[in-house]
Amino acid sequence: MPTAASPVDWSTRPGPSAMSPEKLAAFVDKAVARTDGMLFTATPTEELDAIGRWQQIKDRAFAGLMREIVAAYNRAGTEEREFAADEVGLAVGAASTTGGNLVAQALAVSALPGLLEAVDAGQLTERHVLAVVRELDRVELTLEQRQAVVLVMLARYQGQTPGELGALVARLIVQVDRAAAAARDAKATGERKVWFSRDVDGQALVLARGPAAKIAAIRASLEATLPDEAEPGDERSRDAREFDLFVDLLTGGAEAGSWSAEVVVPFSVAQAGDVELADIPGLGPILPSTARDLLGQCDTITQIAVDQDGKVIAVGDPIRPDSPPGRPADEPPVEEPPVDEPPASEPPASEPPADEPLVQRSGMTPLSPRVLRRIASPPSMRDMAGSGYRFPPRLRRFLEERDRTCVFPGCGRPARKTDKDHRRPWPAGPTSADNGDCLCRHHHRAKHTIFTVLRDTDGSYIWITRGGWQFRRHPKGY
Repeated sequence: MPTAASPVDWSTRPGPSAMSPEKLAAFVDKAVARTDGMLFTATPTEELDAIGRWQQIKDRAFAGLMREIVAAYNRAGTEEREFAADEVGLAVGAASTTGGNLVAQALAVSALPGLLEAVDAGQLTERHVLAVVRELDRVELTLEQRQAVVLVMLARYQGQTPGELGALVARLIVQVDRAAAAARDAKATGERKVWFSRDVDGQALVLARGPAAKIAAIRASLEATLPDEAEPGDERSRDAREFDLFVDLLTGGAEAGSWSAEVVVPFSVAQAGDVELADIPGLGPILPSTARDLLGQCDTITQIAVDQDGKVIAVGDPIRPDSPPGRPADEPPVEEPPVDEPPASEPPASEPPADEPLVQRSGMTPLSPRVLRRIASPPSMRDMAGSGYRFPPRLRRFLEERDRTCVFPGCGRPARKTDKDHRRPWPAGPTSADNGDCLCRHHHRAKHTIFTVLRDTDGSYIWITRGGWQFRRHPKGY
């Protein structure tokens, strides 16, 4: 018969001690030599392979740690569980507080179906799991509701980053109990406030919490009023200039410029439907009733036609609710950024089917039946190609709605703030929807420097590294 394993004498574990100067110097020299060797002997493929393998080990260790903590907790008796945090803290070389946090985390994760299994399969990482749990912990949900959210989230997972997956979970949380979400929204709105607190080095903090639409308005006002480029001789960073403008706007030292905040509203919501949710880009979902209130204040509406998969197939001209039918809203002149390149092979449909849903993006007039009839008429795909280097306004709008953000995997820069890039350089590549991408300035430069970018037939962007690794950015859609 196998004998039981001898208990580990944890007191024999070496305790941390300070290194002598000689030992520390030798340690650093060894690390530098190893790094130098890697720099001159490893290829980019080998480096990324090694990074990927270490990340897989880390993720599987996380899944194993969660399971072992739960197993130890479940084996303990009722009285012993009171001290589980102390035992776990000792086992990981930390204090009881850390042990307690790990126990709570392990119990929460293990109660959600499929999360650890997805980590074992290499689909999710530890960061994904923690992002999901963090969103679930922000509101009060029953265990059954938390499990339902996770099951739907796993069914919709398509390689999103942890942040993107957290945004998906936030949307599902609202959908799982609409009435509770409305009650939380009303309660939180009544508790809106501004906090002031001290910080270090003579600094202080200001924090505001309130309805997402109001925060979106503040953000849009700052962005519209702040010049993209500093004046000659102005050495301030963009962040510093934005803070100074924020102070000036609040204290009367500056006057806000013309601004427009954006809200994505399904057409069914505009028609008094309550099944779908609206969305404020970058700030999350909002309830249909809130979206209709904002539609009543908007001065510009743009139609976005999508297919059954949420893929953008047409974008209309901006409509002003108070303008005569047939007259689009005025369009400001558009500056074309410097650098340049292309995507690939997705021919846009010539005209969306009449029964396709429309998505509206509105700035911050009630909507009359006449206006509803105007936005119910599907936009057509016309004038979608340019004869020169610059992307024409309608094509720019199409690219921005199709891509939603910069098309580098995980980049959240809004598409309207990106360069419009020819994937195959102009004039060899045309100025067209098939050959146009939205890239933030940083990833635009990265593409020209170290990446190759392709576009798959399903609308995915494939970024290929120097060593041949391929990373896919799935279409965002609506």
